[in-house]
Amino acid sequence: MKRYWSLIAIITFMVTSCEEVIEIDLSFNDPAFVIEGVISKDSVCVVRLTATASYFSEEDPVAVEDALVSVSNGTISEELSYYGDGYFRGENITGEEGSTYYLEVKYKETLYEASSYLPAQTNIISINYSKSNGQSTVNPLGETVFSIGCTFRDNPETDDFYMIRFTEDGKMIESKYCLLTERRSNGGSMEIDSNGYIRFSESIFYEGGEVDIHLFSIDENIYNYFMQLSDILFWKRRVVPPTPYNPQSNITGGALGYFAAWAFDSETILLE
Repeated sequence: MKRYWSLIAIITFMVTSCEEVIEIDLSFNDPAFVIEGVISKDSVCVVRLTATASYFSEEDPVAVEDALVSVSNGTISEELSYYGDGYFRGENITGEEGSTYYLEVKYKETLYEASSYLPAQTNIISINYSKSNGQSTVNPLGETVFSIGCTFRDNPETDDFYMIRFTEDGKMIESKYCLLTERRSNGGSMEIDSNGYIRFSESIFYEGGEVDIHLFSIDENIYNYFMQLSDILFWKRRVVPPTPYNPQSNITGGALGYFAAWAFDSETILLE
């Protein structure tokens, strides 16, 4: 009997179009404490706390409310207020480019800590798409495939990390996390010219409609976390992974999950 756990990747609590639920297999047998937190540019910090049931249990994760959660920008700190269903939310500290944020969670006499750097926002310059439904080895049924292109400018003098997601009604299409640096991507097609313009395209199986494209500027730890999550999702869609594992968290104390500070730009495209 398999136990699936819904990992809620909190892009932002206040922007519905950036929320989705992803099912992944966890590689542990005992209950675990999960912290998922985000502070976005110009937004307050939002954290969700849950406790997973046993791997072999059919029960859903349980929301945790009896914890103390605080965030700091290195100068001031604030305690987050509980809003239900495991969600805690700040009121005063908002994300600013170039700042590092620190999260503390005290739960059952254990202190969990994390930090994340909020990079400068990278804006989408243009988006485009092409469409095909020809049969091939990767598309033997001739389903509709859209190739979505996104152009933005990178700073060649710094090591930058990006995540691109395609969503419809707030849910990711095909559970794809497209992760990029100036040197590589975990899929799709990427070109970068001498002026620092990056042109990235990814193909998705989709019948058509409005798609939201989100371009996140993230720090290296969060890039590594979602790279591992993308790898898990890749294998889950195809075969059982040879050695199941959990993405390496940037949170100390043994909790699962992540704490991310990031900035993002978004555009909507109609695929028809």
